[in-house]
Amino acid sequence: MPEGDSLVRLADRLRPVLEGQELVRTDFRVPRLATLDLAGTTVLSVRPRAKYLLLEVDAAEGLTVLSHLKMEGRWETYTRVDGAGSPVTPRWRHPGWQARCVLETARHQVVGFQLGLLEVLPTAEVPERLGFLGPDLLDPEWEAPDRAGELRAEAVRRLLADPDRPIGLALLDQRLLSGIGNIYRCEALLLARLDPHRPVSSVPDLPGLVDLARDLMRANTAPALPGRPAPRRTTTSVVPDDGAPYGVRVTLPTARPERRSTPPYWVYGRQRESCLRCGGPVSMEAFGDTSGEARTLYWCRRCQQ
Repeated sequence: MPEGDSLVRLADRLRPVLEGQELVRTDFRVPRLATLDLAGTTVLSVRPRAKYLLLEVDAAEGLTVLSHLKMEGRWETYTRVDGAGSPVTPRWRHPGWQARCVLETARHQVVGFQLGLLEVLPTAEVPERLGFLGPDLLDPEWEAPDRAGELRAEAVRRLLADPDRPIGLALLDQRLLSGIGNIYRCEALLLARLDPHRPVSSVPDLPGLVDLARDLMRANTAPALPGRPAPRRTTTSVVPDDGAPYGVRVTLPTARPERRSTPPYWVYGRQRESCLRCGGPVSMEAFGDTSGEARTLYWCRRCQQ
């Protein structure tokens, strides 16, 4: 399942191709949308919301194409017109039966493959449809100092609504804090030296943990530079800082060296290696409760006590 930073990068990649462009053909390959035709509409905006992608079009009532990648989904862009302006038939990199949505402009074809969720609803209904989500860690409103305090306080209030719940489960509940996924759950708790099983109420600096998780995610939203692939996701570019939450400051993408030899994670996926911080063994377990599906938890028993 994607993390919120993946959706930010996806929206950044699709925005120059779709935003402000008229759709010349659409093909929704799910039964309930099979007769829907958005040809002739213009894409007004392409934006992420937590783990969802929203494409707003200027239909008569205002419509939004809402999608979620779940585990297998992806959106890909293909060119329909070559450099000389001649038509080109795109050759998809995935089987046609995996396509769920095809959006075409005069120059490009954007295809959603194996989307876990695909809906088209009036734009006015989007706030209610996604109203169950907690504060989105990558919402641009966090950049406004007055709003950041409000969003942080709301996230903490929601997390503390069930004070006895393990923090390792609460962080993945999108109703409490949205956008964060399993990678950032494991890595933020490692950097904070917190046992994932300890109750939310015992976390010494809950606002600081929210900020640490957000900083880790935000540092991985940098788009690819022209002619270069996007920087790989990493959580290991941090430096000691006594003034930062849990004594750790996350470095910004512009200051992050792209060294392929440097492991990208501290504990995530390292069950056959060792904790990158202390060298101790990494524990792996299925961790969940009745509120959702169990996810694989990686943690260090030596660092996280």
